[in-house]
Amino acid sequence: MIQPQAVSTAQRLGYAGLIPFLAFTFGGLLDVYAEHSLRLFVLYSALILSFLGGVQWGLAMTREDSPTRMLHWSMVPTIIGLLLLFAGVWITPLTMLVVLGLTHLFWLNFEKRHLGHHLWYIELRSRLTFTVVALHVILIIISL
Repeated sequence: MIQPQAVSTAQRLGYAGLIPFLAFTFGGLLDVYAEHSLRLFVLYSALILSFLGGVQWGLAMTREDSPTRMLHWSMVPTIIGLLLLFAGVWITPLTMLVVLGLTHLFWLNFEKRHLGHHLWYIELRSRLTFTVVALHVILIIISL
């Protein structure tokens, strides 16, 4: 069982992780270096997905049973994010926003199915993910 102080720290760090998403969204909304803000938003979103995969990797390593399947799944967010960044030469930022937003939702659903016993974590991830996806939607709308 995780200590209450660690939960509080994780929550603070999680919410602090929203700051770049918010800053880049406001940059796009206010047309302050809008193209750069959009690209940085996409990059940061892909990095956060990779981080979320790393959470699964770490949890898989603590399991007593064979964690092979979880280790494979933990690579999915990183691979999707990396492929999108490489494909950025051929696909639009709008397409990347859509795929990233959907991947964030997919990964939350994955975590709910596999980490449902960590209620505090799922609650935190739900709040963070819905905020992140809402910011993706805002940028998608202004990019149309």
